Amino acid sequence: MIAPHALLSATGAPGVLGALVVGPLQLDEPGWLMVWPIAVGLALWLSRKSLAGLGGRVRVTAIAARVLLLTALVLVLTEPHLRDEGEDVSVTVVLDTSRSVPASLQQQASLYVERASETNRSVSDRLGVVTVAREPYVQALPSARTDRVERIFVGSPDGTDLAAGLRLALASRPSDAATRVVLATDGNETAGSLLEAAEAARAAGVPIDVMPLVREIGGEVVVERLVAPATARVGETIALKPVLTATRPTTGRLSVLVNGEAMQLGEDGSRSVPVTLNAGTNVESVQIVATRDGPQEYEAVFEPDDPEGDTILENNRALAVTFVAGEGRVLVLSDDPRESASLEDVLRVSGLNVDARLSSNAPTTLTELNRYDAVIMVNQESYPFSQRQQEAMRSYVHDSGGGLIMTGGDRSYGAGGWIGSPLEDALPVQLDPPQRRNMPRGALALIIHSVEMAQGVYFGKQTANAAVDALSRLDLVGIIEYQWTGGTSWVHPMSVVGDGSAVKRSINNLTFGDMKNFDPSFQLAVNGLGGVDAGQRHIIVITDGDPSGPSPAIVRALQQAQITVSIVVIASHGVMDQTRMQRLAAATNGRFYNIPAGQEATIPQIFVKEAQTVRRSLIWEGEPIAPIRTGAPSEALRGIGGVPSIGGYVVTAPREGLALVTLRSPVEDDPLAAQWQYGLGRVFALTTDAGGRWAAAWQNWEAYRAFWSQHVRWAMRPSGSADVRIVTETRGDETRLIVEAFTPEGERLPFADFQGRLSTPEGEGRDVTLRQVGPGRWETSVETRDAGSYLVALQYSAPGPEGGPPVRGSAQAAITRPFSDEFRSLEPNLALLRQVADATGGRLLPPDARQADLWRRDGLEMPVTTRAIWIPLALAALVLLLIDVAIRRVRLDPAVLVGLVRRAASPAKQKPGAQMDALGAARAKAKERIQKQRVAPPPEVGERAGPGPELQIGAGPKATSGEKPGVKPPAKPGDPPGEPEEGLGRLLKAKQRTRDDIDSTGGKQDH
Repeated sequence: MIAPHALLSATGAPGVLGALVVGPLQLDEPGWLMVWPIAVGLALWLSRKSLAGLGGRVRVTAIAARVLLLTALVLVLTEPHLRDEGEDVSVTVVLDTSRSVPASLQQQASLYVERASETNRSVSDRLGVVTVAREPYVQALPSARTDRVERIFVGSPDGTDLAAGLRLALASRPSDAATRVVLATDGNETAGSLLEAAEAARAAGVPIDVMPLVREIGGEVVVERLVAPATARVGETIALKPVLTATRPTTGRLSVLVNGEAMQLGEDGSRSVPVTLNAGTNVESVQIVATRDGPQEYEAVFEPDDPEGDTILENNRALAVTFVAGEGRVLVLSDDPRESASLEDVLRVSGLNVDARLSSNAPTTLTELNRYDAVIMVNQESYPFSQRQQEAMRSYVHDSGGGLIMTGGDRSYGAGGWIGSPLEDALPVQLDPPQRRNMPRGALALIIHSVEMAQGVYFGKQTANAAVDALSRLDLVGIIEYQWTGGTSWVHPMSVVGDGSAVKRSINNLTFGDMKNFDPSFQLAVNGLGGVDAGQRHIIVITDGDPSGPSPAIVRALQQAQITVSIVVIASHGVMDQTRMQRLAAATNGRFYNIPAGQEATIPQIFVKEAQTVRRSLIWEGEPIAPIRTGAPSEALRGIGGVPSIGGYVVTAPREGLALVTLRSPVEDDPLAAQWQYGLGRVFALTTDAGGRWAAAWQNWEAYRAFWSQHVRWAMRPSGSADVRIVTETRGDETRLIVEAFTPEGERLPFADFQGRLSTPEGEGRDVTLRQVGPGRWETSVETRDAGSYLVALQYSAPGPEGGPPVRGSAQAAITRPFSDEFRSLEPNLALLRQVADATGGRLLPPDARQADLWRRDGLEMPVTTRAIWIPLALAALVLLLIDVAIRRVRLDPAVLVGLVRRAASPAKQKPGAQMDALGAARAKAKERIQKQRVAPPPEVGERAGPGPELQIGAGPKATSGEKPGVKPPAKPGDPPGEPEEGLGRLLKAKQRTRDDIDSTGGKQDH
């Protein structure tokens, strides 16, 4: 029976008909079948003349081959497939492994599936496993060999994206089996939409059976949120309102932390107050006085009196940030108060709120930095600042719009180790000196002996890389180590750093042998450093101190060559080794570091600090020179004339792009002052000092106050505006930002240009693009999936009143996620699970696994798989084409062809020796027959038919009356009717007779 396929071809030619199904055969393009009768009819008509010269049997065979050839070609064009209807069922288990589902429930779900696999599952039915938390992972593809739920790697458990897990299960289902999905979860999702994914499953005909995972809830308490005002003023009393949800009546204590410091709440001076919570939602109130300006982080923490019932501690706290308005604040970082005293004085006189700190007390987080509108670094080296602090400072400028000012000195810029640091990108000058500068270079030799320390290979490479990164491209560097096979040698000979790629490759080739004696290493270093033209020669050694030496002769050679040696000892073997290394460092005017075991992470920073020793060559000092104004437009230099002379500065190079060099040196045109916009913030760089040794004349300069106050105010973040309000709405892993802007008269601001950045808890920055949705209203959404505080910094520019200059301003907001939404929901979302099961035709699985029947086939549409067979048909058409040509051109007799095929397929084979014997016997028999014909008696003389006698000469019998002489007698009744024999046919028949003779002779001989 022929039935059209339900799906019609939407594209292609001639695909205007539906697929045709004939038993197991499916033709996707059946329209080509209409070509078959036309092609066959035309072939038969043409065969009347083209095949007229063939015999009857050969002609019929040729026509049949041609018809079969055309049939095969037409079938190829119809895109034939073999259909196979599946009988197997595949079940994919999507298991929720997030933190809201305890491990005990996950294990119960695994056992449930294992027990269900023991009943109503055929041998070929399959089982697959997908786990889902924040991200989904395939634990096992559907397979008949899988019989348990594995949980090898589940990723971060601080989130639940059930929709992603379901989509992954659908994507991994087999095509030759019907699929069911078992969703084992509590139904609480923090990302995605499970209902939307369930709709996709319904469209694919995949039912979802749900297995609710319900946990036992004791006395859980959740601090839902901390309500705090977005803005406040210094001295204002702020009402903080923690919102708590309890599953049952509970008692405990509530404390509030301001910027990480617990506040005094009780009248008795205690830092927490007792609270009694009812079942349900509770709102408490705490009064706090805003004593500091800038962003203030408030945290409410609940501690239960009975911790037994409250098992999830992550949801016992909530955060809020309030931006407290005050005067513009400036942070001055200086390790020598004498260098920054005059600068601090002029800023205070200018009306700025100045906070001076040592580098050891510098802010460590972005939130702390955002309390200031600008940060001034006075002759600061990079060593005291951790990598995280430097990244926070870069984000403070680029993402939060803060201002940064860096002044020069002998410990600043490249001479202070800032090359390669995260903060280097924020500066408007390049810290590496220009290639054209002909200036003294530094030379550094590294002696690596870290094989005996914990993770010695890792820290050895890290420290070497850190030291190289702190050098300029013009400096020289070499690396020495003891190798197990070749002894002490240069791993990287003393050469120019350049782009650092060559020396980095050498560092990766370190073998870290156990050095026995320091003499060979130091001798190589003395020879290498002594043979180069360098202003400063320095050696850094990392060791445990146990190699012997160096000898007094080596020490004298180091002193004579003016080579300084700094030694870093890690986990030494005793006091004697430490003392010996310390004496060596002191004898060469170097430094000694003794690092205890467990503090190896500090070593790279030590190497950065030591590498600065060779960077002193980046400092120019000489006779006083007068800085030259470049003429670049600068608001900060407005009204300032000539600049006093200076006696030194740190050599830098101009940075390409939007950086403006406002002051330059008459020596090689080196930059002295430069400024630019970096992200949302502004940066000003002065390569001479702030009025110390190099610029001492500036302190008596009448424009000194104006110079610094104008540059600091230019760099400071624009003051916040009360006319701009930011509202945040957090939903799942996204937060909606709503910005409303007003004119001073209270009208909505019709036009404004907003630029924004979002700073994540990890210190990363993201662009924030606002779209205007109405007059004075802008909106956007940002991703806030991780716990912590997110800071939003906006800067705007609006048209000035009555065509005046544009009005600039800034606005800030904070988004707090004290914990993931994973810890917010305590009850399972059974309503959602029932909705998913009903929408897809699934079930709520029974508690008894033996009654689950996970592999039930009711309601499943068994898939039909198809396999293309056009290639075998095309090959068959090619064979038929060759047969057609052979019949017509070679005159191939079909009967002979059948005989040859039958003989080739016969299992009986003659042995080579027997075949030769049979051939000889057949030859002898043929000779005997010819000899007999030669000696045969002459034929009888026939009767006379006329007046004279006639002789009848022939080998056959005498012709009887009625027969004409020379005419072949008629065929016997049993003979086949005669027909003309073709040339090849006669040859084949002769060959066949010879083989028959051979076979008959051979058969006799075998007997």
